[in-house]
Amino acid sequence: MAIKRGLLALLLLVTAALPVSAQYPNRSIRLIIPFPPGGSTGYAAKVLADELQKVLGQPVTLDVKTGNFGINALSELVGQSDAYTLMVGSVITNSMTPVMHRQDIKFDYDKEVMPVTRLADFPSVVMIAPAASATTLKDFLASLKAGSGKLTLGTDFIGTFVDVDTIQLAKTAGLKVAYHPNPNGANGILADLVAGKSNIAFLNVATASANIGKFKPLAVTGARRLANFPDVPTMTEAGYAGIGTSNWQGLFASRHTPPDVVQRVHQAALSAMRSPEAKAAFDKVNAAIATSATPAKFEDEIKAERARWQELQPEVLALPQE
Repeated sequence: MAIKRGLLALLLLVTAALPVSAQYPNRSIRLIIPFPPGGSTGYAAKVLADELQKVLGQPVTLDVKTGNFGINALSELVGQSDAYTLMVGSVITNSMTPVMHRQDIKFDYDKEVMPVTRLADFPSVVMIAPAASATTLKDFLASLKAGSGKLTLGTDFIGTFVDVDTIQLAKTAGLKVAYHPNPNGANGILADLVAGKSNIAFLNVATASANIGKFKPLAVTGARRLANFPDVPTMTEAGYAGIGTSNWQGLFASRHTPPDVVQRVHQAALSAMRSPEAKAAFDKVNAAIATSATPAKFEDEIKAERARWQELQPEVLALPQE
């Protein structure tokens, strides 16, 4: 018995001497998602979870925490310190919300949330209702100018990149702009578009690909046409160069996570995203894997974006609700 106790004590000493990253993970990991199923963030999170558990050798479970501009999901990271709770965020929740809705955040975002790596970029498909008569984006905008004079955007909530894109598009076309919110995510936005509650939507390519035939696509953001929409022009080809914000998804941890564990998670995420299975999953929906060389590089990119959102905040938040 004394020998067993001695061996146990020795094992505990050896384990305690190991770096924290060498002990991580020894149990399941929770991956928080800020939006309902059906969107690009949920898609990226599902692919990451499937591949990450292969790399880390522990189960990775998805936990949807919607609402409050993504702040409910962000709040789940506050106070965490061991990287067993992570979050798949996006340009909306982790670049725009800290600027557009900072008054609603009850914690110091920069002291609590740690960027780990960018994961992927999802182009957007500019779509209108299937019953609309227009066949090009220019024709559609011209018909609005001759009629209501208003571009009504379907969106999750005010303060997202699609608000910025729509404002730019409306200015170019000489239209007023309003928004119609739907808290049920991409699928709710699409339903409102078909019902006529909004007249335009910028939806991620994963959702658009899953709903081909239920809307009329007029343009795609990004530098090239998409395999799933080969006949749909890019925004540049449609005559609206420069309009279309990068809809990226990224992995985030608590800022209190030990640096060596952050590095461990970063390397594991990169390995997961480089797998053939991950590539096939993103190719299927015309999205692109785009990881960060270091957490610091990812953070620098986000800071640069936030400076732009700061300039645009008054105009975006002034959009009227339809």
